[in-house]
Amino acid sequence: MITLNTEKGLVRIATWEDVLTRPGFTVDIDPKTVALKSIIGSYAFQTFVPCGLASCHTPHGRGYLVVTNDGRETNIGKDCGKKYFSVNFERLAKVYDRDLRAKERREALTALQHQIPDLKARILALKEGDTGANWIHRNLAPLRQGLPSPLPQMIQRMVRQRDGALTRSRLATAEELELMRAQGQRITPGQTIEEPAGQLAGLAALYEENDLRELLVKRMEPLDQVEAAEVDTLPDKALRELAKWATTIEPTLGQAEASVAAGRRLLTQTNLRQLDQFLNGKEDRRALAAYLQRLPA
Repeated sequence: MITLNTEKGLVRIATWEDVLTRPGFTVDIDPKTVALKSIIGSYAFQTFVPCGLASCHTPHGRGYLVVTNDGRETNIGKDCGKKYFSVNFERLAKVYDRDLRAKERREALTALQHQIPDLKARILALKEGDTGANWIHRNLAPLRQGLPSPLPQMIQRMVRQRDGALTRSRLATAEELELMRAQGQRITPGQTIEEPAGQLAGLAALYEENDLRELLVKRMEPLDQVEAAEVDTLPDKALRELAKWATTIEPTLGQAEASVAAGRRLLTQTNLRQLDQFLNGKEDRRALAAYLQRLPA
């Protein structure tokens, strides 16, 4: 891809042939007879192109399009620029790169402004609805704190282990103890065995990085700032920060969508009824049953 930095903005040229046909472009300039006037573009190719300096012509994949003091254009690589034009090239390249980055950021934010209505609609659709992010966030809370003990503690441990497997302890039988001794395992008084007791689907909805309020509210706050911004006059610091944040939108929304899907798998009566086996008292079981009534079957 070739990028030209013009007064009217960035112009992108698809092929090297388009560069070769530009008025004033030459593929053979003697660096001893000219001085650099400006850098007007940059390029990056998988297929290398020859350097435009007569004393080089080494093929390279990245470089700059430059204008000389006699008005001609050519292409040179970064190393050639430093070698033949020294400090002047480094200064021009630094200015060009800085200006190019700023214009690319402004382009990206301007494009984002046009996408904001669709993004806000997408965020709203994720939040609302019978089993949207707002509903999920509200109904996850009792799993962390509110359900009868030992359920919140169990769930916290499963989240730390990032494993939805449910297990129950029972005393080891005589045969199992004998086998453990034969295998050289240490036996303790009241030796227990962990047995599979189920599998909670959608546990990832409870992982810290999948918090829906964080993903859909806090991380999306700069959207209003971008919407109201005069992009062409944004200070460099704000421009850098907002452009960097813009690159996180799609990954964040993708993560939120996955978290919503996990929450819907987790928050069902069938899935969470598996927890009943870990409760003993009638009151505790009634409390769990009352919570489950809020959830889809």
